[in-house]
Amino acid sequence: MEGIRWMAEQYVASGLVYAYDVVTQGIITRAYQELLSRGQLPLRIALEIYHELMPHLVQLGIIQGFGNAMLKIGGIKIFADGAISARTAAVAEPYLDRPDYRGELAITREELYRIIMEGYPRGYRFCVHANGERAINMVLDTIEEAQEKYPRQDPRNRIIHCTVVTQEIIGRIKRLGVLPTIFGPYAYYHGDKILPAFGAERLERMFAARSFIDAGIKVAAHSDHPASPYPPLMGIHALVNRKSASGQPIGTSQKISVMEALKLYTINAAYHTFEEAILGSIENGKLADMVVLGKDILTVPPETIMDIPVDMTIVGGRIVYQREA
Repeated sequence: MEGIRWMAEQYVASGLVYAYDVVTQGIITRAYQELLSRGQLPLRIALEIYHELMPHLVQLGIIQGFGNAMLKIGGIKIFADGAISARTAAVAEPYLDRPDYRGELAITREELYRIIMEGYPRGYRFCVHANGERAINMVLDTIEEAQEKYPRQDPRNRIIHCTVVTQEIIGRIKRLGVLPTIFGPYAYYHGDKILPAFGAERLERMFAARSFIDAGIKVAAHSDHPASPYPPLMGIHALVNRKSASGQPIGTSQKISVMEALKLYTINAAYHTFEEAILGSIENGKLADMVVLGKDILTVPPETIMDIPVDMTIVGGRIVYQREA
């Protein structure tokens, strides 16, 4: 509880009003519930339940979306491959600095199929960590088969990270209605590290915000904290500028506008939680979640976006953070 409370305070100070957390043990859910009951949970949380716990949800009759606007089940989490910065993502082409290596799958195709086919007819949606093309295609294959076998309206399955893509993958994601959420800060924070592994050409189809938006896909963005820093302004900065910390270009064809980047963290993110009717934009009838910035993000020089101060964070009409004068 102390760890969650401390981290939540850092999150709201950075302008976050909603976060996903992966639940691998029941004690985590218990801690969140206790904080909520004490009025000490300052931001909204969606819990991704690790797939090994899914049978317990089934036994208890707990289905997708269980909870409320502050704390709810967001889906079933599966890991399909390794990491981008660690060079273990299951990619189609070898890493440039390891020419005999194409990363690792974290699960077999058969086991992924078994888990998804067990949960799909029960109405769960799946949030699958997949970075490389081999892992992404394996996930899409399985979701496509599940949807054919157990069709349902608007499942909104997610691919977490969905980093290295091709036009074929983007077309499949669009056709299947799968929602990608991509790394926000990676181009800036990890850019210098991953450039030698992937090279400039391949980086033009990584963290592919521009390609997803142009295809009409409701892509969102995230930090994967602690794998990257959590401030959303750093993510927006990276998506807009597409430069590493040292100034190296990182897939500049995937640059998006400031307003487009804002949508990845607001209205599109709300769509990923099935809450676009009540969250994601400031308008009549929606919950009063908003962030007051110290400067106008739409007019400051793009290279200064991550330096904008957060003056105030409001969740449900309640001030949960206010910068000291």
